Amino acid sequence: MNSIELGNLYGDNIKKIRLSKNMSQDVLSEKAENSPGFLSEIENHKKTGTFDTFATIAEALEVEPFELLLPQNETVSFDSKKTKQLMKQLRKNVCETMDTIERFLSSN
Repeated sequence: MNSIELGNLYGDNIKKIRLSKNMSQDVLSEKAENSPGFLSEIENHKKTGTFDTFATIAEALEVEPFELLLPQNETVSFDSKKTKQLMKQLRKNVCETMDTIERFLSSN
């Protein structure tokens, strides 16, 4: 897949996911902090935006960023909501571990 095909897939997936969530371009652009015109250009393969644009659109659509790059006939093989819950728990565990290490080191 070349960069043009990837950009087209990105735009198509944004539109597909947005419509599956019954979300207008105006609502998505507000959530992603982009203009509706810019979002339209992405969906119509005229622009791709920056990595920050990519990340904020994924967040606004409540999907993992990689989902914006999956071919149309691919499905996500895990529950995105469960994965987010797992990541939240892992972050909490890491923070607790770091706090414990910090307390141990500062007590010596």
